[in-house]
Amino acid sequence: PRIGATLSSHEVALGYKEVEDPSIYVRFPVEGAERTSFLVWTTTPWTLPSNLALAVHPDVDYVFVRTGSAPGANSLDSAGSASPPGGETLILAEALVGAVLRDTEYAVDKRVKGADLEGMRYTRLFDYLPADGPICQVWTADFVTIEDGTGIVHCAPAYGEDDIRLCRAKGLPVVHGVGLDGCFVPEVEPVAGRFFKDADPILIADLEERGLMFRSERYLHNYPHGWRTGDPLIYYAKHAWYIETSRIRDRMVELNRTINWVPETIRDGRFGNWLANNVDWALSRERFWGTPLPVWTDGEGDFKCIGSIAELESLCGRSLDELDLHRPAVDEITFVHPENGRTYRRVPEVIDCWFDSGAMSYAQFHYPFENRELFESRFPADYICEAIDQTRGWFYSLHAIAALVSDSVAYRNCICLAHIVDKDGKKMSKSQGNIVNPYDVFDHVGADPLRWYLSCRIAPEAQKRISVDFVRGVASGFINTWWNTYAFFVMYAKLDRIDVSDDIPLAERPEIDRWALAVLHRTVTEATDALEAYDVYTAGRAIESFVDQLSNWYVRRNRRRFWKAAAGRDKQAAYLTLYECLHTANRLMAPIMPFITEAVHRNLVRGVDEAASPSVHMSEWPVPDPAARDDGLIAEIDVVQRVVGLGRAARNSSGVRVRQPLSRLLVRTPDEASAAFVARHEAQILEELNVKAVEMLAPDAELGSYRIKPNLPRIGKRYGKRIPAIREALGAADGSAIAAAVAAGRTFDVEAGGETIAFEPEHVLVESTSAAGYACAEEGGYLVGLDTSLTEALEREGLARELVRTVQEARKQAGLDVSDRITLRIEGTPEVAAALDAHRDYVMEETLATGWGDAGWSPAYSVEHTLGDGRWTIGLARG
Repeated sequence: PRIGATLSSHEVALGYKEVEDPSIYVRFPVEGAERTSFLVWTTTPWTLPSNLALAVHPDVDYVFVRTGSAPGANSLDSAGSASPPGGETLILAEALVGAVLRDTEYAVDKRVKGADLEGMRYTRLFDYLPADGPICQVWTADFVTIEDGTGIVHCAPAYGEDDIRLCRAKGLPVVHGVGLDGCFVPEVEPVAGRFFKDADPILIADLEERGLMFRSERYLHNYPHGWRTGDPLIYYAKHAWYIETSRIRDRMVELNRTINWVPETIRDGRFGNWLANNVDWALSRERFWGTPLPVWTDGEGDFKCIGSIAELESLCGRSLDELDLHRPAVDEITFVHPENGRTYRRVPEVIDCWFDSGAMSYAQFHYPFENRELFESRFPADYICEAIDQTRGWFYSLHAIAALVSDSVAYRNCICLAHIVDKDGKKMSKSQGNIVNPYDVFDHVGADPLRWYLSCRIAPEAQKRISVDFVRGVASGFINTWWNTYAFFVMYAKLDRIDVSDDIPLAERPEIDRWALAVLHRTVTEATDALEAYDVYTAGRAIESFVDQLSNWYVRRNRRRFWKAAAGRDKQAAYLTLYECLHTANRLMAPIMPFITEAVHRNLVRGVDEAASPSVHMSEWPVPDPAARDDGLIAEIDVVQRVVGLGRAARNSSGVRVRQPLSRLLVRTPDEASAAFVARHEAQILEELNVKAVEMLAPDAELGSYRIKPNLPRIGKRYGKRIPAIREALGAADGSAIAAAVAAGRTFDVEAGGETIAFEPEHVLVESTSAAGYACAEEGGYLVGLDTSLTEALEREGLARELVRTVQEARKQAGLDVSDRITLRIEGTPEVAAALDAHRDYVMEETLATGWGDAGWSPAYSVEHTLGDGRWTIGLARG
């Protein structure tokens, strides 16, 4: 009413607010029955002056209840007691008596079905508005429920969809007590001129004064407000123009099943349900701005819809080339109908703006008046993308118009996104101060991290929480990893003047190169397939996984091949492999992360090949190489990485430093094939985990004990009082057997309290304790155990590795290049001296030291370090 305009259902959905409104129980006196009333619940007292009927459900049990009975008589079995003095009889649904009459003494006089009440008449509460027809009667209707209220619904056909449908079927008129401005008409004297929401307390007071109010309360609920104005909306029966979309409801459902929805659940869920329950489209709006409804009328009930400018020109007899087809100019066009001689003027309404949005497929080409071939080559669209609220907006309007006009879909693929909210999941609002300014992200983090975060870190259907810190996490994690890997290659390639055109056949490259290329081309396949299906999230996950493998496995395990004096062909193979991985992955990322990938392309690719595409976005999309495929090798390295990952977890839990060598690693695998992979790649495992030997365990071997406890958040409500017995049974059960079942994802049975209970893996918590002298980790049928006992020799070697690390840090602090040779001297405690005596050559080789400074040597840079009881001083100079 604030702007005098009808809103569409999807506009209404944008403006719900939680407000406090009246909740009243009102007596509707039964005609001809003294002190007998229908008890009716309503949350809209302002609609009562327009009440014309009451509705009950035909199959629900209703009771006549006498109030004022003696204490203890409020039983539904006391139907034979005498009527108490001063009491009254109330009619309501039997199922709701206890809730409604919770503070009232009552006795039941009789029970009836809702159908038995039909036709009963009642006295109208307010008689300010004249109405003809069979008013003030009870009718049966299926929309009545007994979930709340009294099971009796008051019907004001002017203000309710169910109300008007019932009342029109019974021949009742539409009586408006409120005008289009939301204010009461003068005839309703107690509230004349008042806004409909402001009238509630006055009408309630009037009902109380006349003894018609049984109880008045307040309650919180969601009520629709104007999404632009913030003012309350009013449901209002009024004439409008409709498109009969319900006529093609089934066809729209059928066409929808051919669309690829991302996520897929939208197709048969939110959008599919909306189509299945489709109602006719209210097309007209009472606004000044908008596309004028092209309907002219003689004002006497005859209407003519105009289909083109040419048709309108022929009717009005003049050229309209210069006409602005909007109000007010178009409203001035009139014509005399050639058949009946009456003058026709345009109706005042404009068209729902959502119709404009849905007509864009046709309007952009001025179809069907021109560009027919162009339109047919572009329709339907390959894909569209918007937020989830457009299932009732743009997604629907496009679909409905295309089905009506072309018997076709308007789009083949639709990416449907959840909304962007603040870091706490709240809707962003200037008034709440939780807006995230995009330029804060661009300026402090960058556009590419934001793009990657929204596209690849959050599934389309997931709420998109955003903050500068969230996006910074992408930059500091994935993007930094990618950039550092690229920078590593560029730095060493320039130092070694690598020529990437000097190829080495794949079969002649080391196994780890073949593995990297196999993972690369598998990623190309996965990312391409996902993007072809408009699944950017899955594509991004695959690319991130590859970048992690490239950096944290391939590059880390192959550093020596780049900066050591390795054989020329082996070094060339490493460079060629890493270059192909970087060049290919960069193209995969380009559509999502366009700016960083462009910078990488210009330096990495254009820097070595002037004939290459001038831009990554003009490059060919990568095609997977069948020759690089090696699923068997990938499966083997997956096992190796799993064992290594568990080994690292075990070392972390033990507190033993990563650089401290250990004597052995014990491994149990779930099958013989995995055990063979471990044996075949034992050298990699030894190097990765810094252990001296790997020993395989028997399939049933254990390296500790297990404690099994119930997962109360998952099973607490289900088993309730049986939880103590379950806890005791789990504590006495075979912990290793249960742990094995949980690791394998199998269900298992436990005897508790005299019954057998089947548990899912998530129903229990498994706590493991490692055997003395071992650090263990277990997952998915794999078990590893690190022998944590240390000998003097192991301790010296561990200290030597720490010395190497601190020398490398000193090199960086001294500003040396990675390839610079140095003269080195280390002095320290006896432990340090012993470590150097045993491992001096290793320390010098790892740090590119070509000379050892004598006692009188003066270093260019020196630094002191402490580790536990060990202390040492490092001196070095470029040498």
